[in-house]
Amino acid sequence: MRIALHGERRDGPPGMPRIAYLVVVDPDESEQRLALLHRNVQQSGTVYNNLAAATAIEGRIGRGTLPKRAGLDRRPGRNPCDNQRGAIMNLPDEVDVLVIGGGPGGTPAALALAQAGRRVALVEAGQGLGGTCLFEGCIPSKIYREVAARRGEISDAAQFGLRAAASGSPAAVDWNAVQARRQRILAQRAQGALAKAHALPGLRVVFGRARLTGPRSATVDAGGQSHAVRFGRAILATGSVPVRPPIPGVDLPGVLDSQGLIEIPAIPGSLTLIGAGPVGVEMAQIFARLGSRVTLLQGAARILEPVDPVLAGLLERRIEGDGITVRTGVRVESIDAQAQGGELRVRYTRDGRAEQAQSEIVAVVAGRQPNVEGLGLQGTSVRVGRHGVQVDATLQTGEPGIYATGDLVGQPMFAHWATAQALAVARHLLGHDAPYPRPEHNSAVIFSFPEIGMAGLTEEAARGAGLDVAVAEYDYQVDARAQIGADAFGRLRVVYERTNRRIVGIHALVDGAADLMGEAALAVRHGLRVDDLAAAIHPHPTLTEAFGLAALAAP
Repeated sequence: MRIALHGERRDGPPGMPRIAYLVVVDPDESEQRLALLHRNVQQSGTVYNNLAAATAIEGRIGRGTLPKRAGLDRRPGRNPCDNQRGAIMNLPDEVDVLVIGGGPGGTPAALALAQAGRRVALVEAGQGLGGTCLFEGCIPSKIYREVAARRGEISDAAQFGLRAAASGSPAAVDWNAVQARRQRILAQRAQGALAKAHALPGLRVVFGRARLTGPRSATVDAGGQSHAVRFGRAILATGSVPVRPPIPGVDLPGVLDSQGLIEIPAIPGSLTLIGAGPVGVEMAQIFARLGSRVTLLQGAARILEPVDPVLAGLLERRIEGDGITVRTGVRVESIDAQAQGGELRVRYTRDGRAEQAQSEIVAVVAGRQPNVEGLGLQGTSVRVGRHGVQVDATLQTGEPGIYATGDLVGQPMFAHWATAQALAVARHLLGHDAPYPRPEHNSAVIFSFPEIGMAGLTEEAARGAGLDVAVAEYDYQVDARAQIGADAFGRLRVVYERTNRRIVGIHALVDGAADLMGEAALAVRHGLRVDDLAAAIHPHPTLTEAFGLAALAAP
């Protein structure tokens, strides 16, 4: 038996719509988790509009017979960001372009095509326009990171001569307030995207599910209704879902994926993360700085395997210095519940020895996989390979006229990369020159402490591609701006070809690396030489002047 608890958040900013939600409860959720969820909902200003369901939940809390699995149900019928559920009735029978997926791989293409006068239908199965990045990934995790960073600043205030009463002591975290702020930001951004879409007369947005029924037809289901639509072209942009590895015990209560970790109703006293990629590293440091005891397990020989190994090694030492237990080269064998204390135990082997980690919560963050479920690809010539939907150089699938973008086609899985692909496909469909994004020009940031910024190829990848490269380095320990900020730790690495001195990669580990990647991306994209970087006059004191100093020292 499942119980649905409906409600509306009424405490948003003036002029913002109410945020509806649906909590679905299965009969085997832990008392602690649901009680925290219930309290979080009540304290954030929520009112119930389904009294029967609310009473049922409260009755179970009172009797101590709570169910064991609670979470946000994002079924289209409960979409909180769109009050025009009747939009499916206004969906035309035929459109020029059908876009399936309202995240960064779909929405930008739909907007660009509609602005150019095309008739476009955009179908999104989630809770609003924005995709995983907005609701489960980039944005909410950075909201949490900001909280962790501000908390650290309060503790470190004495370094700057500030004698606040709480200086040197960690600030208390009001997790309900953090969650309320997260919801406000997400609602604001989702509503902004929806407003842009509604301003275009040629664009119809439907929150529901679209399934291909042939090479030029689809069925859209929303609000208990179905509508058949024909299209001239289609863009598939349904993103990705967390990988759920076949580990015994992975379905136990208290074992979460990345989405569950974002929606966690309270800061856990202890946390074990399985996977030390970008998500694992970011969340490990965030929760450690919020007060959790954290263990980070990685199957590979080092954390952040695709990242420059010098920078990844430096960051790993910083992570361990911050009190996080890091174990690399492990094989996770099982997860089981401890009889006493209610903690979970992760059993793993490392160097042939059996070891274990115990914690209140286990998060499996071992990557993501393309989300092809329910797309109806079997009625088309679209093919799915080991890494995702197979596409050609123009992102067209095996079915002429059907394109795929973003996480659906595999790595790299970044929101900005998906947007670049979406806009390239839109230009292509409009008959314009469409320079498609190339992986060797991509830039990205890992929001660790300190951040890692990367543009282009690592030294390792460049040599693997057959390039003869050298590296110019700069140590931020001697940097004036880094010293002023009290974290003079980090390294800048500029990778360039020896023969023509063309820059093929720039990689930085420093607090503030994210804001350096604009210049780095331009240098890599346009093939600047290290001498061009050296000739540019960089302002002082800034982190970016390291680019010029490193280039001046390039052999």
